Amino acid sequence: MSEFSNESVIAIETTLNEVDRALERLRVGTYRACQVCATPISDADLIANPLLSNCPAHPELA
Repeated sequence: MSEFSNESVIAIETTLNEVDRALERLRVGTYRACQVCATPISDADLIANPLLSNCPAHPELA
């Protein structure tokens, strides 16, 4: 049985939380909108990273 580092577990939990938040935005209809300014997030940006929650002007604020 292999052991996972704490960092690996934290990274997986973080990704799962981001997926949960993206699914909730899909459910409520805000998936394509920046969570800070409501500007639409481009299709190209969402294709590159489907978990994005912000436009390029607000990369780490939400």
